[in-house]
Amino acid sequence: MFAGMFPRKPSKEEAMKQLRSHATYFGAWVLVLRVTPHLLNYFQKEELHLDL
Repeated sequence: MFAGMFPRKPSKEEAMKQLRSHATYFGAWVLVLRVTPHLLNYFQKEELHLDL
């Protein structure tokens, strides 16, 4: 019905290139989220104590 409505299917090489770049970005974000609490704890001036 509306042929221009659906995007063209990318070639296999282009799709693999995009998948690798997206996987790299995702891995970098996971690394940032995992390392940030450790860095914040390392650079914290005073130790945090919870009084229960």
